[in-house]
Amino acid sequence: MRACFLLQEAGSFILINYRIVMKFVILILVLLSAIPVSYGATLEEAKKVYLSGDYQAALPLLEEQYRKNKRNASVNQWIGVCLYNLGRYDEARDYFEFAKTRRVTEAYRYLALINFYDYKFDDADEMFSKYCSELKRLKKDIPDEVVESENRLSKAKIMLDHVEKISIIDSIVVNKDMFFKYYRLSSGVGTLNGLDILPFNVPDSASVVFMPESKSRMMWGMTYTEESDSTVKTRKCLYETQKLYDGSWDNATKLSDIVNIDGDSSYPFMMTDGTTLYYANNGSESIGGYDIFISRKDSETGEFYPPQNIGMPFNSPYDDYMLVIDEFTGVGWWATDRNRIPGMVTIYVYVPNSVRVNYSPEDPNLMSYAKITDIASTWDGNDYTGKLKEIRSLKQSKKEERKDFVFHLKNGVTYTKFEQFKNAEARHRMEELMVMQQNKVSDEERLMRLRTQYAKVTGVQKNSLSGEILRLEKKVDAYPEEIEQIENAIRKLELK
Repeated sequence: MRACFLLQEAGSFILINYRIVMKFVILILVLLSAIPVSYGATLEEAKKVYLSGDYQAALPLLEEQYRKNKRNASVNQWIGVCLYNLGRYDEARDYFEFAKTRRVTEAYRYLALINFYDYKFDDADEMFSKYCSELKRLKKDIPDEVVESENRLSKAKIMLDHVEKISIIDSIVVNKDMFFKYYRLSSGVGTLNGLDILPFNVPDSASVVFMPESKSRMMWGMTYTEESDSTVKTRKCLYETQKLYDGSWDNATKLSDIVNIDGDSSYPFMMTDGTTLYYANNGSESIGGYDIFISRKDSETGEFYPPQNIGMPFNSPYDDYMLVIDEFTGVGWWATDRNRIPGMVTIYVYVPNSVRVNYSPEDPNLMSYAKITDIASTWDGNDYTGKLKEIRSLKQSKKEERKDFVFHLKNGVTYTKFEQFKNAEARHRMEELMVMQQNKVSDEERLMRLRTQYAKVTGVQKNSLSGEILRLEKKVDAYPEEIEQIENAIRKLELK
């Protein structure tokens, strides 16, 4: 009996202790779940990564917090910012919309930008207005970048009413690196090249190098450093170099500030007329990223006229650049990253207009034409199969064709050999023109040497050189007009 009692007592003791232990374990688990250490630490970690600007790493951490509390306005805003900076605008919109309902001020600004990139310009305008109103309510200044965004929006709204009507006959998605190799151009247009073609070392930021058919000139964009007071600024500017009479290349020369407007200028292309320049710039006259601009040279002064933005559909809120018009095949090319494919660009091939024609601002498909959502809709029933076959068969010539000269006769017709002339007198005047061009180069080089020598001497030697320099300056200044007169005479004789 005593043994049974002890056994029963021991069993009760074990049972009691088991219950006490389980209660203690449950209590510990409840207490641990009530302490927000794990949640708070993860949120703080996510916020820290987010503030560092590593949006790719911050996104999954913030999404974990969102699953725990979908009504956290800050988390919604942060996820939206991550998606926005990763280029996932459509996904970011819903998060910003929720943050906006909780009066998160920055949500208005991001929604304005998303609407802008989606060509919903009126909605973007409304969001910018609300954002500015919120800042005023909070007695905060409007950031400069917001003022700049509003200016770009105003330009885009005007452009949308003037979308040029063009036939886009093909599109090619290619790797952004060396994209220009996919342009199929006639030899008479010139070539697009990499940095290795330049006769001297340039910064890695240089762009595509354009060389005309004559191979006597090169144009490209590279870093230019500006120093003023205690500040140093760098930006891309257009540069050029020309081949000298002895076959060497001149020093790189920056083009005038008329074309090197604020921001970066790059991706130049000069048409065969030698005066019409297309290039890309991302300064204040752009609606976003690089836009394509056109400028022309004054035939008398050689100075460029102020550039003009060529508008939509060529330009967009994204990067658009490297426009080339091939007068021999009758097609144009340009590149854009508007389709937002990481590491890739889209090259559009189109038929240029001789005279610009715009879509009606009331056209219900106007936004679609501006965005280029469907290239087939721009064809107007025309069949471009043959033209596409022609340009796809083009390859850059590997054999150097013999050229006596390069003379542009008219409407894209170019002579490169004496035997092409049908008029004997025109051929004779061409020989005269070549002699004069050689004399011009020689006199310019001699003038440069005399000026260098003049700076190093004094007294009688200086006076002696002065007269010779003035004589040569007068002679060199007269060359452009004399050359133009001979060129016009050649064209008149040959076109009879």
